[in-house]
Amino acid sequence: MRSTRLPSWIERALGLSPVPPPPHVFALDTTGLRHGCFGREGQGYVYEHESSRELGAEAFGEGMLGAPMRDPQALRDAVEGLAQDFPEPIKSASLVLPDTWLRLIFTEISELPRKQSAREEMLRWKLKRLVPFRVEDLRISGSLVTPFPAQEEPLRVLVGFAIELLIKQLEEAFAAVGIEIGRITNTTQATAASLAHATDPADLVALAVAHDDAYTLSFYRQREPLLYRYKAYGEGALSTEAVRRDLRLTTTFLHQHFPETALARIFLAAPQEQEEPWLELLGDELEAVAEPLAFEHFPISRTQVGPTWLETAPLLGAASLEVA
Repeated sequence: MRSTRLPSWIERALGLSPVPPPPHVFALDTTGLRHGCFGREGQGYVYEHESSRELGAEAFGEGMLGAPMRDPQALRDAVEGLAQDFPEPIKSASLVLPDTWLRLIFTEISELPRKQSAREEMLRWKLKRLVPFRVEDLRISGSLVTPFPAQEEPLRVLVGFAIELLIKQLEEAFAAVGIEIGRITNTTQATAASLAHATDPADLVALAVAHDDAYTLSFYRQREPLLYRYKAYGEGALSTEAVRRDLRLTTTFLHQHFPETALARIFLAAPQEQEEPWLELLGDELEAVAEPLAFEHFPISRTQVGPTWLETAPLLGAASLEVA
């Protein structure tokens, strides 16, 4: 990603650029790094290669938005090892980060300047009022989306933000091995991209992604982000009642703003042992039958490589998003 020029990193993550994506995708979290390579076959993809490397427990710091790396060399070693696993040099790739590290938030705005410096200054000013983070330490950008009915300002923007130092460390770790990262996106956006062919553009669809420390709930129409909610569990286990309250509030919000639009489908990306309780919660509160991720949802011509669709879907989605 190149933060100094347009199109910005989050605009590329939303697939607004016309250049085909590289076949290589890396997915990173605090426990390890995964690499997938996808080839095209007919109307779909073939998962040609998969490998992974664990990272030491002390590689990353801890924080509400993730934290810079304590041991950048550990990531460089992991990237080099995965690159050596592949028979040909990897020159470019996409990168998928946890939703905790790369957050998304919507805001209304009167105008969005074309000049990069003025655009970023306005977004930082808006973000400062919306998030409990020091915005001067963040890499941020935004993309215009369809306004809500009867919103106060004329424009609606999806703002993405992450810790600048962390993103820089990640870019440098890949660059040290000769790999250029063309796009950085998060797990939810990448998973949603992997499901695009399975949905009718006119439908209102939802995607729930369950992690160990948080979950996201996002809605799409015309394959455009409509609503995105990130909820951290905090200390202790997931509170079922808290999730139910949040889902009810979300349903009420959708009814208020889109009274004539019914939710057509709900997709669930969750560890297998968590699927049943999540399917029940989503079905009860969102008024539609939830579907766990399954082979028929994806434009892939072979059974997945890798442990679960929760891990495979974001890699596949990032491989389908276009890059600048």
